Amino acid sequence: MPVSKDTLKAIVEEYGGVPLSDEELDLVAPEVESYLQEIAQLRDLDLSSVMSGRLMRVQEGTQEGAHDTAQETEGGTNG
Repeated sequence: MPVSKDTLKAIVEEYGGVPLSDEELDLVAPEVESYLQEIAQLRDLDLSSVMSGRLMRVQEGTQEGAHDTAQETEGGTNG
């Protein structure tokens, strides 16, 4: 995914970074493009079978894992 110099300059300005020359932008561009490719791969992951951590609640003072506690909570055994 190619990133233009203008886009890189805008990102640097927006985040208050040090202005970069065109030569420096040429050095940075491949790294940014690599990061964007990695992010695209993460977006393509099938996470449909992964349980959200937001659904788990850990009981304070127990030694059991969060998964066991979440199952008890869903089953209605916890007050």
